[in-house]
Amino acid sequence: MVEAQPLVRNSTAHGIRRLKADIFQEWPSTEKGPYFDTSVPSNMTGLVGKTIQLVCKVKNLGNRTVSWVRHRDIHLLTVGRYTYTSDQRFEAMHTPHSEEWTLQIRYPQKKDSGVYECQISTTPPIGLPVHLTIVEFQTVRFNFTIDERSR
Repeated sequence: MVEAQPLVRNSTAHGIRRLKADIFQEWPSTEKGPYFDTSVPSNMTGLVGKTIQLVCKVKNLGNRTVSWVRHRDIHLLTVGRYTYTSDQRFEAMHTPHSEEWTLQIRYPQKKDSGVYECQISTTPPIGLPVHLTIVEFQTVRFNFTIDERSR
C-alpha cells in the first residue's frame, strides 16, 4: 500500500500550484489580476520650473512591470525603477513593496504638457492616462483708488 502524500499549496502570481506525489499541476488563481487604483488624480497641473510628480497606484501587481509612456511621441520614459530617456529631468520613483509608481519631472516646461500613460505589462498591456498641464506663474496686479468720501 502506498502512503498518501500531503497536499502542499504555494500561492504565486500565476495561480495556485498544488504539489502532490511529484506531480505538478496549475489551477487558475482566485486572485484578481493587476488593476489601477483610480482614486489617484488623473488631471495634474504644475508650474513651469517647479518639480511635479505623476503618481500611479497599482493593486495586485504580482510579477508584472509598471512603465510610463509619453503619448506625444510614444516615448517609453520608464520601466519599473529604471529611466529610459536621455532627458535627465525625468525620473522613475518607487518605494519597494509599495503600490505607488511615480514619474517625477524636474524643471517642467510648457512643452511637457500632455498625456502620460502608466502601463502595466499584462497581455495585452493595460494603461491609465494622466493629463498634465504645465502653466506659467502669473502675478495678478490690481489697480484701485480709494474714494476720499468712503473714509
